[in-house]
Parts: sequence; structure tokens; C-alpha cells
Amino acid sequence: MSRVIRQPLFILGFLTIFLITLASIIHATHFDSAIPQTEWLKDSEGNMIAGAPLEPAKDYPFGTDKYGNHMLEQLLQGAKYTFGATFLTSLLGFSLAFLSGTLLAFWKKQGSKAMVKGISSSFYFVPLSIIAYNILHPVLWEPPEGFAYPLTGRVIYEIIMLAVILTPTTALLIADETREILKKEFIESSITLGASPFHIFKKHVIPHLQPRLFIIFPRIVVQVLLIIAHLGIFQIYFGGTSVCYDIFCDPPMPIANEWSGLLGMYIKQINYQWWLAIGPLACFTISILAVNSMAAGIKKGLTPPIGYSKKRRTQKIKRGTPIHDTTYTLDSRDFKRVSNG
Repeated sequence: MSRVIRQPLFILGFLTIFLITLASIIHATHFDSAIPQTEWLKDSEGNMIAGAPLEPAKDYPFGTDKYGNHMLEQLLQGAKYTFGATFLTSLLGFSLAFLSGTLLAFWKKQGSKAMVKGISSSFYFVPLSIIAYNILHPVLWEPPEGFAYPLTGRVIYEIIMLAVILTPTTALLIADETREILKKEFIESSITLGASPFHIFKKHVIPHLQPRLFIIFPRIVVQVLLIIAHLGIFQIYFGGTSVCYDIFCDPPMPIANEWSGLLGMYIKQINYQWWLAIGPLACFTISILAVNSMAAGIKKGLTPPIGYSKKRRTQKIKRGTPIHDTTYTLDSRDFKRVSNG
């Protein structure tokens, strides 16, 4: 892991996510999540020359919405919610996939294994966002009589459902990686010597599977970010979509200023008030690129470079002459004739 944290790509991606999260936390703790408002733009003589929503300017670099709320502060406010939900969902989905994937790899019943694999493989061909929409809409879309479940229940339900949706495809990937390890000769030797499946899993599978798991987890994070963004476009916001059923109402609103809610509210206005949707789109794009950068750094750090020879401790031969185990080319001096026959 020491080589991983020194990789420029990993450092770049990690710092990007860390700084955005830190800025969001500072905005909440030191500025009480306050969102400035600029409803009118006036000239030097005090005459009104424009009203909200205002295009990006020096005082509000991401512009304002129709109420004059600065978009930059709204994005900062929503970053901690978006990253928090993404991390929890990814961690739960990864845990479920790891457990089910390793169990599938050790499963001996070929008929049942083929059936489970066939069902799980179908998730490769159906967009996960569509599945998530159909599962979450009945709970997260507010009916005329109001939400049937409290906010905490809706958040927990969404995290669990998204994790379950991500599990099949990731479990198959982990199962395939585990099966490749189980085909190794040293695994067969351990089985011959009477090692239990748990011993093989703990002592042999985990050490060889661990590098792959570090690469798989960032991919799950990217999947969760994409699904949350797609759900936002479908107006299924994290924690619930507040819907008004009166005659004169605002469009469906998110419960919090998380990024998918901002994206869903303003994506239809991208042609004439482009700055409203560009902000959350840019945040999702930068976050996904940062996570992919971390994944590339992890992969590069865990892969030894070509020609790399791991330095081993100095060994001693019987005469006491030290031999430094580096890249070494054999020649005739390394051999001794023992017989003329």
C-alpha cells in the first residue's frame, strides 16, 4: 500500500474528494450552512438591471437560482450528503457482494450455481438506474396524503435497495476472481493435505484477492454516483421527492440540496439557464473522474513494474561472503563440475 499512496493519480483523486468534503463540512460548521441571496442586480446609480436567476459573476461564480440563492453554496451544502450516501451505499453493496461472491465461488452444487449465475448475469443487460427507479419510486415519491415513512426510514430504505441492486454484478466479478485463485496448484495441495474451506479462504484466498478488492471498490463508488445522478434526472431525489398537488405549485423539490436534487430540478433549463444544471453536472463529473483517478493509482501501485526485482535481505553463504539478492545473470563461474561421466 505504500506504493499506492505515492502514486500521483491516487493523490490527485484523493485530494479532490477530500477537499470538496472538507469545504462542505467547513461550510456547515463555521458558516451554519448559510446560503447567500442576490435577488437583484443594480448598476452604479442604484437602478435594477437584472433579477434572479443571475448568470455567474465574480460574487457568485456558479450563478443564482430563481430565488437568488447562490448555487456555489448550495453545491457545498449538498456535497457532504452526496458523498456520505455514496460511501455508505458503496460500502454496504461491496460487503454484500464480497460475501455472496465468495460463497458462490466455494459453492459445490453446480446446478444451483448455474441458476444463480444466470439470474445475476441478467443485471448486466438491464440498466441499474431503471431498476432503482421502479423500486424506489413508490417510497420516495410523495403521494397526496404525504410520505408514509419518516425521512430516516426513506434514507435507510434507499441505501439498502441501491446496495442490493449493485450486489449481483459485483458478486459475479468477485466470484470469478475467487475461482481463479482456487485453481492454483497450492490450493489443490492444501486441499490434499486436509485444509478446510475456511482455512483456504483465510490463509490463501484473502491475501491474493485483496489487491483486486481495492480496485473493485472504486468502481462501485462510480456506479453509485451514476445511479444517484440518473435518479435525480428522473426526479427521484435522495431521501424523497416533495410533491405539491395544489393548482399553483412549484415543481417536485428535493428534501436537501444534494447534487442529484439540484441536477433534477434544473436539467430541463440547461438550454436557457445553463449555469443552474452545469454546477451539479460538473460536481458529478469531477467526483467520478477523481474516483477513477484513485482506482487507476491503486491499480498501478499494486502492479509491480516490468523488470522490478523485489529487494530481499542480504543472505550469507557458508564462507561468510554476503550475496545481495538483486538482478543477477548466471555464467560459468556459478557452476561446478561434479562428474566427468
